[in-house]
Amino acid sequence: MPRPRLQLKGHLTSEELAARFRCCTDGRQRARWQALWLLSHPRQPRPAAQAAELVGLTADAVRKLVHRYNAGGPAAVARRPGGPGRAPRLSPAQQEQLKAELLGRAPDGGLWSGPKLARRIAQLTGTPMHKATGWEWLRKLGFTPQRPRPRNTQAASPEEQAAWKKKSGRPRGPAAGRRAGAAGGGLGGG
Repeated sequence: MPRPRLQLKGHLTSEELAARFRCCTDGRQRARWQALWLLSHPRQPRPAAQAAELVGLTADAVRKLVHRYNAGGPAAVARRPGGPGRAPRLSPAQQEQLKAELLGRAPDGGLWSGPKLARRIAQLTGTPMHKATGWEWLRKLGFTPQRPRPRNTQAASPEEQAAWKKKSGRPRGPAAGRRAGAAGGGLGGG
């Protein structure tokens, strides 16, 4: 069964919605104004799903936007314009404490990893944290994963490398330089 068409309250006319859409510089708010304008178009109003597809939102997001707009008017469209968002999980003091801990060894004596950091943050905050978020916090605090470069399993041993250097045929010693210069017809050699 199709949903009933959403009706916008007459806070703004279709022309006023179009003007707000055209002059808006914030991308998210611009998409919201465009969706409202498409829904209010006098000759051909669009369904919420179609308007959502045109502006890059979900149909549910457009429906919620219409309900917010109807309840709060144009001011409700902005919704947190440049607002702070959710508070960070760690306070600045906790972040500094964690940075100091990251400079040392992990509690198990090894290197710090994302899962180890996630467990430590969970201890500090008292809330569980996914191990992937631990990696994000490592990067956020300015650390990168430190891991030695893997060794080629088929690489020659140091003794084999030394033997190879001896028989490689590279000229060595003072005579090597003279032969190369004489054969190449260097500068000033007349």
